[in-house]
Amino acid sequence: MRFAIRLPANILYKALTSPWEATLPPEKSVHFAKAVDELAYDYLWVAEHIVQHPKLVPAMGAKFYEAVSAAGFLLGATQRIHLLTYICPIPYHNPLVWAKAIASVDHLSGGRLALGLAAGHLRREFEAIGVSFEKRGAICDEYLQAMKELWTSDRPEFHGEFVNFSNMIFEPKPCQSPHPPLLIGGDAKPALRRAAKFGDGWLPWQTTRREMKDAIAYIHDQPEVQARTRPFEVFTLLAEVPEEDRLNFDKMHYPRYKDETVDLIGQLKDAGATGMVVHLPKTDSYEECLDWVRWFSQEIIPLYRT
Repeated sequence: MRFAIRLPANILYKALTSPWEATLPPEKSVHFAKAVDELAYDYLWVAEHIVQHPKLVPAMGAKFYEAVSAAGFLLGATQRIHLLTYICPIPYHNPLVWAKAIASVDHLSGGRLALGLAAGHLRREFEAIGVSFEKRGAICDEYLQAMKELWTSDRPEFHGEFVNFSNMIFEPKPCQSPHPPLLIGGDAKPALRRAAKFGDGWLPWQTTRREMKDAIAYIHDQPEVQARTRPFEVFTLLAEVPEEDRLNFDKMHYPRYKDETVDLIGQLKDAGATGMVVHLPKTDSYEECLDWVRWFSQEIIPLYRT
């Protein structure tokens, strides 16, 4: 079981964050990254949106980093921990430029980047960036294929509806072979098939344990997963997702104390999870939050190390 902890002040969802995060200075994010680098966490995760519609700001906030560049900066400040993007909308990024950025960060960090990716869901954001919302699924599939071609081929070549290149040299390659882990998010059947076909794992999003178990079975029925020689990862939110009104973050329960945390991890593991995406608890200060992060590392994570 592996654990990914959230970078504070990177997302400002009202239901998920503490008031102090809105004014946390950037140097505290670096301090946090260095602190968790010395703890038992496997990943520090960074969210991404590019722009935000004003109507969504009261619920979601607007402060999101561009995840790969933020990951590169934080990897430069740390020695051990890996950075996970959670979650980058694939269609927002030119696949050649993004493949280069990803390869550069992975190469320079010694292979400490992991990518949480998805199709995206905010129509206004797609419109602002100038990408077709209706074609986002097809764009995702093609961009993933094109980036894999760039990362793995000596003379990459790709011809599709959205991407075309041939007789190219692409260096440096990522440090990780064949490329950084690709964890694909989304709960609809096309997203599950995308995870099976192109991904190294799946990121459920506000999914009940029953639904997650069914989705994992569906993924493992796909021929690409059956042919895999490496394990297929499932990183899920460490949260109790209600059967009703699941898109309301206020209705989700994030465990804070040991007994309820261990119980929920056990249930999620039984449903098929191999990793936990951990949110920070609501606290009165950065220092109190960091105390909880240290407590979780010392009291919870060792229970799942062999």
